[in-house]
Amino acid sequence: MAGEIVYADIKHTSSEHSSSLQRSDSRHHGIFLKVGCAMIIILLVIVIVLSMLVIQFKSARQTEVDNESKKKYCTEQSKSEVSSSIVSFNSSTVHTSCPTKDWKLHGGKCYWVAEHENKKSWNESKNDCVMKNSHLMVVRDFTDTTFLWKNRHDSFWVGLRIPPGGELWTWLDNSTFDPQLFSNGRETRSMKCAWVSSTKITKESCQKNYPWICQL
Repeated sequence: MAGEIVYADIKHTSSEHSSSLQRSDSRHHGIFLKVGCAMIIILLVIVIVLSMLVIQFKSARQTEVDNESKKKYCTEQSKSEVSSSIVSFNSSTVHTSCPTKDWKLHGGKCYWVAEHENKKSWNESKNDCVMKNSHLMVVRDFTDTTFLWKNRHDSFWVGLRIPPGGELWTWLDNSTFDPQLFSNGRETRSMKCAWVSSTKITKESCQKNYPWICQL
């Protein structure tokens, strides 16, 4: 009888111990599960943050590249415009010959005169002279005025205008011109370019079409 009681006590004690171990394992398993979930969440957050940083970096880099490209493009455009508009105004140059037979040598200067039927606006005339590596005529001295006398039957665009935003009549070499030398006429805002004849310089709308004179 005493043996059966001892056996029952041992069995009961073993059962309680086993149940305690199971509860302990269950708690540990729950803790590990929570820790694992927390680590997974932390890793996901880290991945998301890193992804956002990478995207922002790429976006910033792309913006920087685009800005550099735009800056380079604008610089090249500016250089192109400057190079296309730069012409020589060295009045000390004395020519002994001109580039082609279309150019006329007079007093050590070369002039290209458009035919009477060939007419352009002032800007078109200026660009045509630039294409010829020259500039619209700038009347500086007696040599220029005597050449105009040789072509006294026509009127031509010359390199004289009021620059955009300016008020004074200015030659293409940036030298100023005395407005009192203009012929009398009605003044309008559109009259910002000048054409010449053998006897006068007249203000006119830059959009009008006239022959022109290029000069080296």
